[in-house]
Amino acid sequence: MLKNHIVGLAVGALVVFVTDAVATADPLPKGFERHKFNGSVRPEAKDGVTRFQIFDRQCSNVDYGDGRGENDCRNGNVRSTIRYTRDMKAGESVEYKFDFRLDPTFGYKGWHNNSANGFYPDGWDSHLRFASWEGPAIHNFIYMLKADTRNGVNFLARQCQKPEDFGKWATFSLKIRWAHDESGWVAASCDNKVIYAAEGEATNQAPHCWESNECEPQSNRDPKSFNFILGPVMMGWGHDWKTYDHHTSQFDVVQPDGIGIDVRNVSVTRGVSDYSAEQAALLKRLQQQLAHLGCKPGNVEGKPDKTTRQAALSCRKFESGSLPEALNLTTLQAFADAYAKPETASLPSGNAAAGTVSSKPRIYIKLGEMLAMKTGKDTKVNSNFFGKIKGAKKGQNELDFVMLGQFDYTDNTFSQLSFLLQDKLSKAEVNAAAKCGYGTIRFPDGSDHLEIRMQRSGNTFSSPPKTDCLIQALGKRPASQVPYLTTRFADLAKSMVSDGSWKKLRHEGLKIFVKRVADGEITVGG
Repeated sequence: MLKNHIVGLAVGALVVFVTDAVATADPLPKGFERHKFNGSVRPEAKDGVTRFQIFDRQCSNVDYGDGRGENDCRNGNVRSTIRYTRDMKAGESVEYKFDFRLDPTFGYKGWHNNSANGFYPDGWDSHLRFASWEGPAIHNFIYMLKADTRNGVNFLARQCQKPEDFGKWATFSLKIRWAHDESGWVAASCDNKVIYAAEGEATNQAPHCWESNECEPQSNRDPKSFNFILGPVMMGWGHDWKTYDHHTSQFDVVQPDGIGIDVRNVSVTRGVSDYSAEQAALLKRLQQQLAHLGCKPGNVEGKPDKTTRQAALSCRKFESGSLPEALNLTTLQAFADAYAKPETASLPSGNAAAGTVSSKPRIYIKLGEMLAMKTGKDTKVNSNFFGKIKGAKKGQNELDFVMLGQFDYTDNTFSQLSFLLQDKLSKAEVNAAAKCGYGTIRFPDGSDHLEIRMQRSGNTFSSPPKTDCLIQALGKRPASQVPYLTTRFADLAKSMVSDGSWKKLRHEGLKIFVKRVADGEITVGG
């Protein structure tokens, strides 16, 4: 009797305790839930602030469930995140907004990534993201908010917060119209200052696409739904980390005291517009000026459209470099100022001679070797390569060539090097290429193929002369491949090094050569 009474008291006390805890705990931001792959400290909300923390190697063993048999611990990922439970759809306009604060002790330096060359200064990338927008497929990340001590907090390499400001609150906003066509637009801002904007493009495609950025350039992703994840994720080196240099495990380094990030005022708002009332008024003035000059913008109501963007670029021929290369939120003031000048009316019509304000690459390459006729320490090289070029026009988006040569192991480079296009040339193309000084090789099936013999001087392999002539002599598909072999082979080598495929090359000399080109020890073309 006494025993049962004591048990009853204990249970009653427990009920009171749990009820009190539930009553005092803050809910997560509206519409969010904890991610099922969290491995570090679970996100908790208190006094309107959601606290995230990740610690070294505190990962989840929960299977991804996509049939690959993989999980975060195997791949070296450490996360503490929440996800918005409603995926947005193509055609929806939405603003994702939140305040964030990194711990002032944050010390992650990032890593040097050849694939990030041309996107990030000196190719210094970050494995740490704390917000991401993703399609439903594997490796289908579209946008990320990243952080490291070199680039600070950044979105598409545009700085949002300086490293010296870590520990201070800042506000990030992403306004976007999700679209798979030119109806899309996107504007990212920090503390109400736009740091990135684009209009008239498919926003379901990742502007920064490489494999270590959770994006596969060779895959034709066309997502129709988009998930929002908030909270820190330290990406690892993958389950094949042993095949890469200088890694001691699959995990990137998380400082001993962990990484902490706070967020507050989290909101996801549908039905937004990209232009504020002030920006729309400025655009309206620009459109009216374009109309006054007879350049026919799409409308004069302050609404951005393709016709207005084209008119702004072609209405008057400005001095080269005096205007940005595109009209959007970040460049609107520059166009409005240029067209407001009285002397603009007297300029001739034509291309506005846009400058090169933005130099981000728009073409991404996935390269791989198909066959090596001879391997090991053989000196004769005959290897087939293929590549997929994302961003190029259909019919000009493939690389298919053979590397021929004699490899010299005494100085670890080619003594002779040629590129041979796999495309079959017509008789007219053969004759036209010959006039430019280029020969061909006939395959056993009777087809003719262009040979580009590189000219060696020390560790530099120069392109043959008259490459412009050659490009004019060939059809669109073979012509589109020539610049990659004569001037951009280093990009191909870096692509192979970045995804580790260079280590799978079956000719030992070719493996050495590709790595040395990627590292800048050997120059090919240029």
